[in-house]
Amino acid sequence: KLGGFYTITQVAEVYGLPDSTFQLIKPILKCIPEGINKVSINSATETELEQHPYIRKKLAKVLIAYRTQHGPFRNISDLGKIQLIDSDLLAKLVPYISVE
Repeated sequence: KLGGFYTITQVAEVYGLPDSTFQLIKPILKCIPEGINKVSINSATETELEQHPYIRKKLAKVLIAYRTQHGPFRNISDLGKIQLIDSDLLAKLVPYISVE
């Protein structure tokens, strides 16, 4: 659902994966950031946005409302104008979002 991993530590966030298992597999994991599936915040539907693990339903609604009121996002930094998106969440979202 995430669309790929941009860091190996993200694998530790997988629901149901015990930390002990993560620690065992961590040395053999490889990350290929170029293969990440991006979601266009300017054309994705609310349903498509809410399916992303870092966005979910509440933020999807806010993104659609912002886009409706202010027009398309011009760049990724525009997400910082949304109160629900703090710097930590923005850092997580950047690899998965496009404005195209």
